[in-house]
Amino acid sequence: MYKLYIEKNISSHDLLKKILKEEYNIDSFTIIKNEFGKPYLKDNQLYFSISHDIDTCAIAISSSEIGIDLEYLNYNERVINKYFYDAEKEIMAKSNNLKYDFTKIWVKKEAYLKMKGTGLNFGKENVDTTKIDAKIIDYNDYLIAVCEV
Repeated sequence: MYKLYIEKNISSHDLLKKILKEEYNIDSFTIIKNEFGKPYLKDNQLYFSISHDIDTCAIAISSSEIGIDLEYLNYNERVINKYFYDAEKEIMAKSNNLKYDFTKIWVKKEAYLKMKGTGLNFGKENVDTTKIDAKIIDYNDYLIAVCEV
């Protein structure tokens, strides 16, 4: 099970440092990255994922691989045509709320790829979100998706 932290007006590194100190009694840590750039805590069994926008940061921490994405509600038809599966395009065609449904699909794709650790530019078009289990959280005008192994 994961823990989710959301704060405004704080850098992702400062928020991670604060969480690790206050919640897990970790005063000092080293971040290492896999070959695709996914960050890990060196010599620790905690996994984390970070997503941020202009002034909002979200971090998920778990004992298993995890991915998180936070996006402002948005709609982009070019992205749909390039990256969405037919089943996802069908959802969009039937949508009564294009921004919400577009953003929901998009955050699931990115959270899933972050969880897998393969990099965000690797295969968004190969991720069918209709087959992915993700927790979706509404946060003001943002959507957050969390995928966990």
